Amino acid sequence: MSPLMSPPACRPGSPAREDAPRESDDPAPERGCENGVPEDGAAWERASEGGVPEDGARGGDDLADAAWRVEEASLALVEMTLNAVAEQSELSLTQLRVLLAVDRHGPLNLSTLAARLAMSISAAGRLVARLDAAGLVARLLAPHSRREISITVTPLGRRSLDELRAARRRDIAAALGILPPATRRTLADTLTELTAAAGAVTPGGDGRPLQA
Repeated sequence: MSPLMSPPACRPGSPAREDAPRESDDPAPERGCENGVPEDGAAWERASEGGVPEDGARGGDDLADAAWRVEEASLALVEMTLNAVAEQSELSLTQLRVLLAVDRHGPLNLSTLAARLAMSISAAGRLVARLDAAGLVARLLAPHSRREISITVTPLGRRSLDELRAARRRDIAAALGILPPATRRTLADTLTELTAAAGAVTPGGDGRPLQA
């Protein structure tokens, strides 16, 4: 499975899906919601009413416009991801974030994992402990330090991700099949570049390079 984006805690103006995984026993997200609308729900509402955000929301420049359109398009992928999680996985979304981060960037120590997930070390440690108990990740002594723990995905964890990725790729392939071949190639190449760029940005949206 190609790495999953972190799904939003809620969709603008939409009720929570009853079949979607719940995170009630996991650390609370940094940003809250009210009545199913994210904290920046005003911009969401303006966008949903007019199809595009107001000039002020776009920022009046190419970068802001491109960011808005890519974010809007990403919601389709988020929905596919949520559907695949509900169909294939018994993990909560927060636990899945941890498993995906370790699979994509691991092996990781706990502090680096917490930084990538924009959560406290103690919260990340609790999630890792649950995944370890389920046999999805392993905590081993780092080869360069006997006081540092290295977190890796186990074969069982990788099989779980493979099943999720297969379900997600199925829906993505169905959507791509509607596009002309040249458009598919251009989209795939562009998203590959975007994925590399996204890996260098600190979670939280401040644009700073991620510290390893």
